[in-house]
Amino acid sequence: MPARNAERTIGEALTSTLRAMPRDAELIVLDDASSDRTLEIASSTGDSRVVVDSVAQNLGVALAAERLLASARGELIARMDSDDVCLPGRFRAEIAQVDRGTDIVFSMYQRIGRGTIRRPVPPIRFGPEAARLALLIDCPYPHSTSLGRADVLRAAGGYRAGAIAEDFDLWLRAAANGASMVRLGRPTVLIRKSATQVTAAEGWRESLAYDPVLEASYQELTRAVWGTRETPWFRELAFTRDGPLTAEGRALLEPFVRRFLDGLSGLGLVERAYLRRRATQELGWRADS
Repeated sequence: MPARNAERTIGEALTSTLRAMPRDAELIVLDDASSDRTLEIASSTGDSRVVVDSVAQNLGVALAAERLLASARGELIARMDSDDVCLPGRFRAEIAQVDRGTDIVFSMYQRIGRGTIRRPVPPIRFGPEAARLALLIDCPYPHSTSLGRADVLRAAGGYRAGAIAEDFDLWLRAAANGASMVRLGRPTVLIRKSATQVTAAEGWRESLAYDPVLEASYQELTRAVWGTRETPWFRELAFTRDGPLTAEGRALLEPFVRRFLDGLSGLGLVERAYLRRRATQELGWRADS
């Protein structure tokens, strides 16, 4: 659990996580140069499973995540954010899925926070192939729902400071490396809406689209899935909704659509319908316009 200036939320994050954790697990909290009471709160839980680390200079999200990954001693590593709430049964469900042979497990989630409305979450589970294909159009796996094998995460290269979305970058590389991924259909975390989140920042998609680190990881996955790295990236795919496709964009998008649809044909009915709809939202499906 990385934390920076999280005094208002870290208490609930710690309490809920400790309640859900196995007794033989440990919770490593990294205080990333906070200027408030975050370190004090993290150090006062009274629970021997909590290990507190701190740095004097701000590492940032990716380097903090990599420091935590390097210091973790367990065979399984889960992520929890200092402003989220862990639901009961999360780790029991995720560990059970790993015991069935899955390398990295994600789950559904619910939003909380000012301006959000709690709605029922459709219980849509992704099996390994659907989970891999979903990464070609989006990153539907919030970091704080993840639990994975430590050796698999490290073999994929861990977290890289150069990526704008360090978790998306890791999932892309892990999937390209052959990791088996599953998304559980049940929510296991309440994720707090925050104006400081990367996905809430103005222009984040544009930044993502022009990130060479993510582009390289994305193309490694398309090479693993389709055998070629000559694939469209978000420059054409994520922004075609807002304007006409260029000739180059259309030439890239049409074969992408065909390949993506072909990949969905082997999935279950619910997975196929969900990913087709999600692709419509994310890509615009302008190929036939």
